[in-house]
Amino acid sequence: MSTLLTRAADWLKHDPDSEHCKTIEGWCANRHHAALSRAFGSRLGFGTAGIRGELGAGPGFMNRALVRIVSAGLADYLIMHVEDATARGIVVGHDARQGSAEFAADTCAVFSAKGFAVHVMQPLAPTPLVAYATLKLKAACGVVVTASHNPPSYNGYKVYWENGAQIVPPHDIGIAEAIDAVNPVQIQLDPKGGVVVPEALTDAYLEDIRSQVPVLALAENPASSVAYTPLHGVGGELCERVLTAEGLEVHTVESQAIPDGAFPTVAFPNPEEAGAMDAVIELAQNVDSPVALANDPDADRLALVLTDTTLPRPLTGDEIGAVMAQVLLSQHSYEEHQNRQSFVGRTIVSAELIDRVAASHGATCMVTLTGFKWLWNTALQWMSEGRQYVMAYEEAIGFSIGPVVRDKDGIGAAVLAARIIRSPRSFRERLEAIWEQHGVLATRQMSIVDDEPGGIQRHQARMSVLRSTPPTSLLGRAVVRSHDYAVSDTGPTTNCLSFWLDDGTRVMLRPSGTEPKLKSYFQVEAPLSSDVQKDLDARLSDMSSEMTNFLLKL
Repeated sequence: MSTLLTRAADWLKHDPDSEHCKTIEGWCANRHHAALSRAFGSRLGFGTAGIRGELGAGPGFMNRALVRIVSAGLADYLIMHVEDATARGIVVGHDARQGSAEFAADTCAVFSAKGFAVHVMQPLAPTPLVAYATLKLKAACGVVVTASHNPPSYNGYKVYWENGAQIVPPHDIGIAEAIDAVNPVQIQLDPKGGVVVPEALTDAYLEDIRSQVPVLALAENPASSVAYTPLHGVGGELCERVLTAEGLEVHTVESQAIPDGAFPTVAFPNPEEAGAMDAVIELAQNVDSPVALANDPDADRLALVLTDTTLPRPLTGDEIGAVMAQVLLSQHSYEEHQNRQSFVGRTIVSAELIDRVAASHGATCMVTLTGFKWLWNTALQWMSEGRQYVMAYEEAIGFSIGPVVRDKDGIGAAVLAARIIRSPRSFRERLEAIWEQHGVLATRQMSIVDDEPGGIQRHQARMSVLRSTPPTSLLGRAVVRSHDYAVSDTGPTTNCLSFWLDDGTRVMLRPSGTEPKLKSYFQVEAPLSSDVQKDLDARLSDMSSEMTNFLLKL
């Protein structure tokens, strides 16, 4: 208890939030061990995606004091490791979440005091626009304050390196060490805060994401309208602009159009969550739109629901990725792709369907660990060897269409979606053609959440059991092959296990490092038939239940 009280007293010396200070003082006065332990037992860790966590007082939560410390450490690291870092400066943007504007202002003030040129994205900035600006302005670094599609109580601090991609080792480790070395009491602030980035840069972004997408033939009677929602996020204005420029009349869900960090109309602001797209699906059916589109709150992801029949059909990220790859690869011949050494990319937990699509066009599929930090840093390495980047995606509806933005970009993906919507072949027809040629691969993710104290540790223990005693059968089928991604002699590792069963099913297990969640990823295959989707959905549901029971017994 005394250690926690000492940490709390030290924190009060530099915390600029008076309400948080009152809260901490109350905990100390009442010897509130549980609250002090949560707030001061550890600090939010800095990793390859920066930091992200719940809002609150103390280093265990996201708050202004922590943002200042992280900014100071990041600035120190950049000065040591990036040539002309202060002159090249940093790009700072933020979303509409609670605290985002204040966190961004603190970031600007810390960097400005350390001599950095600060390029401020105002008033609100979608995440892909910050990634684009970092590269376009040749900045030493980019920071966007966002928690993407997390619940309203969360916020975060995402970092782009000078190459326009998210940071990867060893930079994440080096930055974390620099943060540890910061003396919070000595942090200086420059209230000038930087220079606002001109609107012309946003115009250039919209022009570039449109120009990188091939022009497709129009249908005889192309779709004229589309239903869309930004889910209370910051992508609405820009996504509406590109969809309109593509010839579509955009019908936006009125109740979700204005950026609002409270997310009043959705329980969880993630397009993949049940109910999140109900409003835009209803709107699509009312305005005769063949699809319903949605960005997540920071607009780096794109969701798509087919609404051209009485039963709306959400497309998975794997299905959207396969269709988009097919469209892009179809622009050149097999021989051209071989000569160009063209490649697409996916993560290890994404479906293997895009591998087959790429091979049929003479291209290669790059497979990386989960996250666009790995997809784009690996892609940059491949591109340096003379290979031609086409696109990359992850199953969690993240897509990077072309090389303009070196991260997932829900607005850039909307450009390609719009051109497909107005083309002679619909998303549904294109997907069915892929299935007919390559077989039907269906995927599903299932998570076990253990909210009781020690949940993260229990999930880690389950993974340890599976490593020490690999199962010879799963889900009633023999395991014919397995792979441990925590072991590698040549590249990065991650805590993930894969098992291939004798009927071709693939099962992958990956625990969250920050939440008490153990994720299972299933991939099943079947020949195309009239009932194949219904049959595979039933199989996946049964597998999810069986896997939950199996894991909870470990």
